[in-house]
Amino acid sequence: MRWIYIINIINSIIFMEKLLIFALVITTVFSVFKILEMKYLEKDMKPLKFVIRDAVIVFVSSFATLSINSMFGGNMQDFMNVITDTKTLDAVNTQVFTGEPGF
Repeated sequence: MRWIYIINIINSIIFMEKLLIFALVITTVFSVFKILEMKYLEKDMKPLKFVIRDAVIVFVSSFATLSINSMFGGNMQDFMNVITDTKTLDAVNTQVFTGEPGF
């Protein structure tokens, strides 16, 4: 039974790694756009500590959002379907009555 516990820990680590990578991608994209905005649109380069502060806030909020989503039974595919507005049908949850009516 101890090996089942170890397997569950490994699965949790792999799942957390996916969340961390996705949060890092979000943070990287934000940071790049923030630097481009300062350089080309505002024409005023602010100190790098402000960009890092904003990036940390984005990382924490995106990781917290992804973690909360996973705690409530959502998976990454469902999360991405909501973001991309992809219409999907879940065969397990979508039940249709196809028999003879009882009236």
